[in-house]
Amino acid sequence: MNDNQTTGPRYWKSLDDLSETPAFKDWVASEFPAGASEMEGVNRRQFMKVMAASFGLAGMGIAGCRRPEHLILPYSKQPENLIPGVPVYYCSSQPGLRDNTPVIVETHTGRPTKIEGNPTYQPYGGSTTAQTQASVLDLYDPDRAKKSLDSGASLSSAAVRDRLASIREMHLTDQGEGLVFLAEPSTSPSRARLIDQIKKAFPKATWAEYTAIDETASEQAAALVLGQALRSLPDLSSAKRVLSLDADFLADGEGYIGKMRAFAKTRKVKDAKDADKMSRLYSVESTLTSTGSAADHRLRMSSSEMPALAAAIAVAVYQRTHTGGSLLAPLKKLAASGKFDQRWVEECAEDLVTSAGSSIVLAGEHLPVEVHAVVIALNEALQAPVRYLPVPAKADAIDTVVAKLNAGSVQTLCLLGGNPVFDAPADLDFTAALAKAKSSLYLGPASNETAAKTSVFIARSHYLETWGDGRTLEGILVPVQPMIEPLFDTFNDLEVLARLAGSNATDPHAIVKSTFQSLGGKDFNKFLSDGLLEDSSFAAISAKVDSAKLAAAVSTLSAASTSLSATNLEVRFKPSSHAGDGRYANNGWMMECPDPMTKLTWDNPILISPRLAKELEAESGIAIFPGSKPMNGASEFFEAAKGTQQLNKAEFEKGKEKAVMAVLTIQGRTVEAPIHVQPGLANYTIELPLGLGRTHAGRVGTGVGFDFYPLRSQASSGFATGATLQLTSESYLLANTQEHWSMEGRAIVREANATYYAKHPDFANEMGVESHAPANYGKDDNKSLQDKSQFNYRGNSAYEHPTFADPDPNIGVWKGNEDKFPKTQQWGMAIDLNSCFGCSACVVACQSENNIPIVGKDQVLRGREMHWMRLDRYFSARDYDQSEVPEDVQVSFMGMLCQHCENAPCESVCPVNATVHDKQGLNVMAYNRCVGTRYCANNCAYKVRRFNFFDWNKRQIGEFYKGPFGPVDEPELQKMQKNPNVTVRMRGVMEKCTFCTQRIEAAKIEQKRLAGASADIAVRDGAIKTACQQVCPTDAITFGDIADSETEVSQAKSSDRNYSVLGYLNNRPRITYLARLRNPNKRMPDYYKKPFAYAEYKERYGSSAGHDIHAPSKSEHSKTYSDSHDHGHDH
Repeated sequence: MNDNQTTGPRYWKSLDDLSETPAFKDWVASEFPAGASEMEGVNRRQFMKVMAASFGLAGMGIAGCRRPEHLILPYSKQPENLIPGVPVYYCSSQPGLRDNTPVIVETHTGRPTKIEGNPTYQPYGGSTTAQTQASVLDLYDPDRAKKSLDSGASLSSAAVRDRLASIREMHLTDQGEGLVFLAEPSTSPSRARLIDQIKKAFPKATWAEYTAIDETASEQAAALVLGQALRSLPDLSSAKRVLSLDADFLADGEGYIGKMRAFAKTRKVKDAKDADKMSRLYSVESTLTSTGSAADHRLRMSSSEMPALAAAIAVAVYQRTHTGGSLLAPLKKLAASGKFDQRWVEECAEDLVTSAGSSIVLAGEHLPVEVHAVVIALNEALQAPVRYLPVPAKADAIDTVVAKLNAGSVQTLCLLGGNPVFDAPADLDFTAALAKAKSSLYLGPASNETAAKTSVFIARSHYLETWGDGRTLEGILVPVQPMIEPLFDTFNDLEVLARLAGSNATDPHAIVKSTFQSLGGKDFNKFLSDGLLEDSSFAAISAKVDSAKLAAAVSTLSAASTSLSATNLEVRFKPSSHAGDGRYANNGWMMECPDPMTKLTWDNPILISPRLAKELEAESGIAIFPGSKPMNGASEFFEAAKGTQQLNKAEFEKGKEKAVMAVLTIQGRTVEAPIHVQPGLANYTIELPLGLGRTHAGRVGTGVGFDFYPLRSQASSGFATGATLQLTSESYLLANTQEHWSMEGRAIVREANATYYAKHPDFANEMGVESHAPANYGKDDNKSLQDKSQFNYRGNSAYEHPTFADPDPNIGVWKGNEDKFPKTQQWGMAIDLNSCFGCSACVVACQSENNIPIVGKDQVLRGREMHWMRLDRYFSARDYDQSEVPEDVQVSFMGMLCQHCENAPCESVCPVNATVHDKQGLNVMAYNRCVGTRYCANNCAYKVRRFNFFDWNKRQIGEFYKGPFGPVDEPELQKMQKNPNVTVRMRGVMEKCTFCTQRIEAAKIEQKRLAGASADIAVRDGAIKTACQQVCPTDAITFGDIADSETEVSQAKSSDRNYSVLGYLNNRPRITYLARLRNPNKRMPDYYKKPFAYAEYKERYGSSAGHDIHAPSKSEHSKTYSDSHDHGHDH
């Protein structure tokens, strides 16, 4: 390489020179200890070739990464603010078990750095989940599989292919008699074609599928009462009434983004005139979920009691629609066995029937098949907007495989994906059965628990480096397109299956293209560039419920045989928000992202209800709750005036949650883990988040959290009864990012009922101190938002503010030409709290876009998490009792980030002008100036500034305190994920949200390029989307130019629900919020005149408004639903 072909510092002459340096060899030994010896000889050259991307970062002027061998096509609808030559966007999709998520991948010099949703796929609207955002980190996971192994010894690619060929040859003679496959489910039509070929080649082979979280109960129910397995697709965008039976459709399950997005559309309210158009959500659930938090009416009930409730709802609906016939008798019998408020059932059913044609009933996939059969019949009776689509025939289950293994009839076991050694039902004892296979082969992404128990391990490629295909939930064909050739010697699922099947084509690209053509596709290039094949969804099927079969199914159901209690608990198994079913346990972004409800990171404690906690506390004498504390211990007057602080859910020691350890026993199997009190749970239902407690996950996930899979059996994979919980004297520290859960009656999240809003549209601005304090803008308070943003009026501030409408006085070119000075765009944001369901996708998207580091549990315990976007979660109770942790709560979410205050208190205290205001209204950071005084963080009213206490990006977790004397742990792979347009901050520097200023500047540059010599340099509305805005499934976040009255954000801020958090401080934040609305049914027994948060505010601080919206009296409280029907049983 010639010197004139290189750029950047030169400390070595070539890759070979670099590989010989001691520093590089040390890096290889630490990064890849098992393969460090392979750096010698010819293998070193191959390694250098594969790692070319990493070396490109070191200063060489070569392409960052190898491009895939086959032609891949960029997204056809490139963003208009694209700067040519910097990022390039490609379509792909993230494979799922039942749904592929269409994505657009941003690449820099050939390396994927950021994932966004594909807006061409309209049901998702360009949004993704937190897990999809985090999946790019798995590509660069230093602990991912780098090579294939045979009993611990390395296998070359040729050796793997030879092994697959030998397996095929061996089983051709016996027609696959001893050949067994156990695979994860997949939506890939190419894989389905190869499976058919395998079944033809090996007619006696067994093909089975298993996933820890089974979501096929509804499909099995359709087969039972509709005559064939069908997938139900509810059209929530046209639903006016929704009843959810233990279904967290807003935050869980395959394809929930589409459901969340569709439902959010029915909650959008432009002004008071639209208030009566809001949909209404009824939720009956055993645990506290995002769906329950959005509900207008929420009933706590254990999962084991759901069959009786579903039957009662069906009876009430049938009676009102004069249908049901012979079904009524078995339904009434089942309903009679339940314990619930019959009036709640009757009024809910009445509302559903009144809105027939736009009412939908949903049920959780963990509930019995028979409950789903009742739900299908309910939707038919309600004429619900639900489509039914065909699904492939169900494969054999894991118990079939275990039976063959135990019988000793398995010659070769092929495990394709998943991790059954970790997550298979405990009663199957899969590990012991696996040992009985004469030979076993596992294709997996990492050397996990299953890989450790199989003889041959084949390293699996990441979806961003391989060809494939799949279908969305409704059947739209989407490609899986590689952004980069495999970084390591890994294999694609399609190639492995093709070689076992003896297919003529073993190249995944050729297989995918052939499948595309067989499905009627014409233009493969367009398919790749659009990211989907139009009009390829499954055709909807019309089917009628077979009443006889439904009646027979209902007859098999029964309520819980014994009442639940503290000695007979129900257990709900759920995938954790961190690790899912375990597949994200080694993903630092997901592990450090706080759970939306508990706000815990890096752990998965046993979640219990406040009532159960009190009973356990009384029985054992072990304290769970802390004692009451005054609001201000140093002020007797303040304590007397405002009472005690709201009782917390746990004891906190210097900000660290001190949780009691407990022993949980189910059917003789026990697990010891900490407990965490969670309001909103059914009284005697405990929640066990799955996926943690891994023993072979990697440097992030190994040994983190607790493994609850050993408590699950095949018959009770969703929930089980008969559990006991015994407290111990031991304690455990939980990393809780939100110590307190109550707003203490403050007007932070402002809420009202839709009917009240229709009559009093200004309610949001009649709350808080600012409602009766002098206007911040003084005499200019009536000026428009546009004028205020441009001229920054002094108002009641202590000093004059600089105007943004005039040129800076030190720039002479504008002197005498002030009238020609272009209007400066002013950036602002509005967040609609009515559309935020707490999914946390914004938190992870911000982390991915802005190179936010992972700090680990120990530092989170010390309050040093680095997230720029914080999702605050508040609980509110019907009765404002500061001495109790309530059982029934309403939940409020609020995304909190740097507010970009025009009167920013952080700017006035910075001694070195490291944080300043620019002409666009942004509060910006000059990292090189920051000396780390942290005055700005102390002066921030919103607590949204983050300080780099250590070199998070350079030091090993646990070695932070050694500073420059500690070992460097900066994996080259992880550096490849970093966004090159965002500075990686160093130790001693403050950081915070920048409104994705890199995107703003890129859009401005692009607009100037397009404008040429004209003066049209204003960035058009919608050209800039912040990372949090772009990922949001519900479009709760809007961003743009508030100096233009026609922009979407200006329109949002013109809403009468618009308000500023802590507005009375006169900080003048550029971020404002749209108050939340709830839509309760006045006829329901649990109706509330005001949302609990609003009632708490009125009760504590009274009303400054002239309207009669007094707080409920004690007599009103005595008539509440909770008090009127609590019979001591679990509800």
